[in-house]
Amino acid sequence: MRKHIYIFISFVLLLQVVSNEGFSQSLMGKDLKTINIDDLTDEEILSYMRQVESSGYTEQQLEALARQRGMSESQIAKLRRRVEDLRNSLGRSKTGAVEQTASGRKVNIALQNGQFSEGDLELPFKNELSDEEKKIFGFDLFKKENLTFAPNLNIPTPADYVLGPGDEVIIDLWGSTQLYERLEISPEGTIRPNNLSPIHLNGLTIKEAEKKIINRLSQIHSGLLAKAGNPPSIFYQISLGNIRSINISVVGEVHQPGNYVLNSLSTVFTALYASGGPNKQGTFRNIQLVRNNKLVAKVDVYEFLINGIQENNLRLKSGDVIIVRPYQSRVELSGEVKRPGYYETLEGESFSDLLGFAGGFTNTAYKGLITARRNGVKEREVIDVNANSFDTFIPQDGDIYHVTPILDRYKNRVQIDGAVYREGEYELTPGLTLKQLIEKADGLRGDAFMNRATIYRMNEDFSQDVIPIDLGKLMSGNIPDIPLVREDIVSISSIYSLKEEYIVQISGEVLEGGVYPFFKQMTVQDLIVLAGGLTEGASGAMIEISRRNKNPSLNTMAEIITLQIDKSLSLSGEDRNLLLQPFDQVYVRKTPGYTIQQQVTVEGEVIAPGTYSISRKDERISDILKRAQGLTTYAYPEGAILIRKTEFSSSKSNDQISQEHLQQLRAKLLSDESALKNISQTRLIERLNKIQNKVAPESEGDVIGSRIKREIVEDIQDQDSLIRDVEIREEEPTVLDLVKILDEPGSKYDFIVKEGDVISIPSKLETVRIAGEVISPLNVRYDETFRFKNYINDAGGFTSTAKKGRSYVQYPNGRRKQTRRFLFFKFYPKVEPGSTIFVSRKPERQPLNFQAIIAAAGSVATLALVVDRLSN
Repeated sequence: MRKHIYIFISFVLLLQVVSNEGFSQSLMGKDLKTINIDDLTDEEILSYMRQVESSGYTEQQLEALARQRGMSESQIAKLRRRVEDLRNSLGRSKTGAVEQTASGRKVNIALQNGQFSEGDLELPFKNELSDEEKKIFGFDLFKKENLTFAPNLNIPTPADYVLGPGDEVIIDLWGSTQLYERLEISPEGTIRPNNLSPIHLNGLTIKEAEKKIINRLSQIHSGLLAKAGNPPSIFYQISLGNIRSINISVVGEVHQPGNYVLNSLSTVFTALYASGGPNKQGTFRNIQLVRNNKLVAKVDVYEFLINGIQENNLRLKSGDVIIVRPYQSRVELSGEVKRPGYYETLEGESFSDLLGFAGGFTNTAYKGLITARRNGVKEREVIDVNANSFDTFIPQDGDIYHVTPILDRYKNRVQIDGAVYREGEYELTPGLTLKQLIEKADGLRGDAFMNRATIYRMNEDFSQDVIPIDLGKLMSGNIPDIPLVREDIVSISSIYSLKEEYIVQISGEVLEGGVYPFFKQMTVQDLIVLAGGLTEGASGAMIEISRRNKNPSLNTMAEIITLQIDKSLSLSGEDRNLLLQPFDQVYVRKTPGYTIQQQVTVEGEVIAPGTYSISRKDERISDILKRAQGLTTYAYPEGAILIRKTEFSSSKSNDQISQEHLQQLRAKLLSDESALKNISQTRLIERLNKIQNKVAPESEGDVIGSRIKREIVEDIQDQDSLIRDVEIREEEPTVLDLVKILDEPGSKYDFIVKEGDVISIPSKLETVRIAGEVISPLNVRYDETFRFKNYINDAGGFTSTAKKGRSYVQYPNGRRKQTRRFLFFKFYPKVEPGSTIFVSRKPERQPLNFQAIIAAAGSVATLALVVDRLSN
C-alpha cells in the first residue's frame, strides 16, 4: 500500500472529479474519458485538494472508481505527478513537504483535517489567550511557537524503535562486496532484498531486524560471517531511512479533537501540541494514553513543567488514543506567591504541594496564616490555614487562597532626623535611650537647636504624643535620659531652620545678577565677585544699596546707601569694606550716557555701501548717506526704501553678536594645532571659557517697552476680526521719499535712524509690472508717453472679473496710489519706472434663489403690516 500523502490526495481528487456536481460544472461537463490533466490549472487542483479533507474512501476504492469512470492510466499518472509537485512546492515554502534530516532520513509531512503540518506545526488556533486562560498554570505550554515537541530526526534510531509497514530499512555492505539498498517494509511487514525471499521485520526492533537481515544475506554473501577462525571480509550497517507515518486520535477536552497523522517518532506531547493542548475544562494532571483498548500510561504535565520529567511521555504507535478528561479539582492561588494563578490538584495533594506548584512564597509574604474561601453546600465558607497545617490541609475544587503581605511596619525601629550627622532609621535595642540614639547618629551638629528637641510617639490606639525635651540639659546631664519605644521619631531642629533664610540680591551692570546666599562679614565687593564682576557700562557709575527699614518710628520704606565706582571699575577703600546685611538689594547703575554701538546698513547705489554705527541719537538718513559718500550716478532715489525692525523682531542684539565673535575667537584658539601656546593665549582661553554664553543684560526699560508694544498689537489683532489674519512681520518696509530728504536734509521726511535699519537704494528701473485681473500679466518696458490704460492694453486688457475702480499702482518705495472716481469718470494713477499695477477682482456674488426671494417678500410684507398698524 502506498503511504505517500500525495497519492491519497490524488485519488480523493479523482473521486471528487467524478462524483461532485460542482466539479463537473467546473470541468464543463467533460467525460473523464476525455479529461486532460494538463488543462487543469494549479489553482483548480489546489481547490480540489482543499475539498477532499473529509473523504472516507480507501485508496483502493478511489483507484477502482476512477478507472470505472474511464480515466486512463496515463492521466492518473499525470495527476499524481501534478499533485506531488504542488505538494513539494507548498512544503518547501513551509520548511519542505518532505523533510530530510542531516542523516538523509526523510519524514512525510501529514495533514490533520487539512490544517496541521508537522513540518512547521503552524496551528490555526494559536490566538491570544484570554485573561482567565493566562491564569491557568500550564495553559500556554502547547501554544508556544518555540516549544513544538517535534521529534528530533537527526539522532540515531532508538534501540527500542519497533519497525512497521512504511519504515525504510537501509542495507549498506562494503569490503569484498559492495551493496547499498533502501527497502520499504510492505503492508505485510516484510522486505525483499535482491535474489532473496521476503524477510519479515514487522514488530522487531532495529537490533533484532539487523540480526535477522544479516543471517539471511549471509546465504548469498558468505563473507558476512566469520568462518574457520577467519574474520568477516564483508562489513555491514543496517539503519533506518525514511520513517513511517502513524494515525492517532486525540479526544476529550482539547482545542481540536480529531485524527492526526504523525511520524512514528512522535510522543504524547507532540500529539497534544498538534491538537492545541487541553482547553479550559481539560485536565493537565491525568492525560491517558490508550493502546489496543488498554490504558498504558497516564501523563502528568505538571511533572514536566515543574521538574522537567517526561517519564510517561511515551512514543506513539498507530491506532493510539489520547484522552484528555475534564479536570477534577482546580483551585486559585493569588497574592504573595511567585506564580499566582489556577492550579489543578490531585487526590491526596496538600496545600504544601500547591505552594510548590506556585514556586513558593515571595519574600514579602505573610506565611503564618493563609485565608481560604471555599464553596460549601449552600453558601461559601472562610477557612484559616495555619502554617503548621500546610502539609495536612487538602485543597478542594473551587477553593480560593490568598496570601497577604507582611505588615508595613517595624517591631524594633526608631528614627532620628534633623541636626545630627547621620539621620535615618536605627534598631531599637533593649534599654535604648535618646542620648544613646544621638551617639549612634554620630552626635549633634554644630547648628543644633539646644533649647528644644521633640519625640513623636505612636500609642497603641494610633494616637500620637509629642514629648518636648530640653536638649541642652539632656546632653549636660541636668535632666534624666529618656528611654525610647518602638516607632519613636526624634526630631532635632537646626538653628537655621527656625529663622528666615538670609539672602542678598544684586542687579544692573554685573555679568550674573540674581539672588545669592548671605554670609557674615560679606561686603559689596564680595557680592560683585559672586556676580561675575562688573560690565564696562558700570565705569564711573554708582551703586545703590536698598536696606530693610527696621525702625518703625521712621517714615521711610527703606534705607538707601550710595557708593561710587571709579573708571577702573573699583570701589574706594571705605566703600569696599562696607558690610552687607541680610536682604540687602544692590543696584549697579549704568554710566550716564553709556550705550552699546548700534548699526544701520546702507545698500545699493551709494558710493560706499556697508554697515555704519549710529553716532548720535538724532542722526538722520541724510547724515548716514553723507557718510556713505552720497549716491552713484546710477541711483534711482524715487525707488529707495527703508526696512525697519518691528516689535516682533527676534534678530540678535549687538551684545549677542559680540558674544558670538568672542566664541569664534575661542574656537580658533582651541583649534590651534600647536601644543606650545604662550601664557597670554592660555589665559585668554580661560577668560573666554568663563564668559561663555554670558550676555550682558539689556536695558530694563527697553525690554519692558518692547514687550508692552508687542502685546498691544497682539491684543488689537485678536480683538479686531478685520485684521486677525494680517501677518505681523519681524521687519517691515517704510515708505521713504529720498528725493525730498536729499533736497531738504533734516526735514520731516528725513527719518531719525534706529538700530537695524536698512536703507536700500536701487539702480535705475526700466520696467513696469502688470498683475491681477488682466488677460496676460507680464512685465513691460517703461515708456514716458504711456499712461495707465496703455499698460493695461499691453497686458491684453481687463478680464471680465476685474474691478477696475479698485485698481492701484505700487511704487518702488512702497507707496501706493488708487484709482479715483468722480461721477462716471475714473482717474488712474501715474505710472513710474519700477511700479507695479494691480487690478483687483470683483467679489463673488451668491445667486438669489427662490426661497430667499420668498423670505425677503415675507419680511417686507410683515414690515408693511407693522407700519400700517402703528399708523392706525
